[in-house]
Amino acid sequence: MAGEYQELPPDPHPPHGGALTWYAFGSFAYSVFLIWALIDSYRRFGFSYWLWVILVLQPLGPCVYVLVNFRNIAHGLTYSSGGGRGLFGLGLRRQIGKLEQQMKIAETEALRAELAELYFQDKRFDESQRLYAHILDGEKENQEALYFLAQICMVKKDPVAAFAFLERLMTLNKKYRFGLAWLHYAEVLDELGRRAEALETCRQVSRSFPRPLTEFAYAKMLAKDGQREKAREGLEYMLTTSAEAPAEDRVWLKEGRALLRTLN
Repeated sequence: MAGEYQELPPDPHPPHGGALTWYAFGSFAYSVFLIWALIDSYRRFGFSYWLWVILVLQPLGPCVYVLVNFRNIAHGLTYSSGGGRGLFGLGLRRQIGKLEQQMKIAETEALRAELAELYFQDKRFDESQRLYAHILDGEKENQEALYFLAQICMVKKDPVAAFAFLERLMTLNKKYRFGLAWLHYAEVLDELGRRAEALETCRQVSRSFPRPLTEFAYAKMLAKDGQREKAREGLEYMLTTSAEAPAEDRVWLKEGRALLRTLN
């Protein structure tokens, strides 16, 4: 009869609630992954091509980013704090323990060098020094051992010993680690009271490897030498040309701004 309630037949294709739930969860998880990849990329590399790779090549972009940078991400090598905790919990202490066990089975130079660097990262300087000294005994021109032994001497406030290691390294490769060893050589010269040599060395480093780290170091040394105007000019140039510097250099931009305030 017209107007009477009629029961509708069952829908032959009912919605699959479970499938919709999983689809929503997958979309949410991917969104979180995408945002994390963008943030991680920016913190590591600043405004780099990785941002475009991640955004334009979706959904493969974030996966490509993780695969290429897997080691650094997993081990927390770029910006992680608190003992090097990485994305997958491969903490610094755990890595050290694993290598120590491997060393008990077979002591190789490769394992010794890797463990020595991890000890250094963990601020276990005496143990790191012992291993690097062993490496240097067997290979007199090992650049990594010379570099880290100098770093340990600097930490221990022994610029004379640090200078000896760095001087040897300068004869082999003054541009080791993209000029970082060269910069430390300038700093040690300054510690030893050889200011003129230190300034010229630091100037050469900042010209050969122009980046906030080296430019700030040169400006700081100039300010220390009383050359305030020249230091101010260098800092102003650094700050106007390094807006898109990678994450590891931004600390020097901050230091540069602080130093510039004292010079104005």
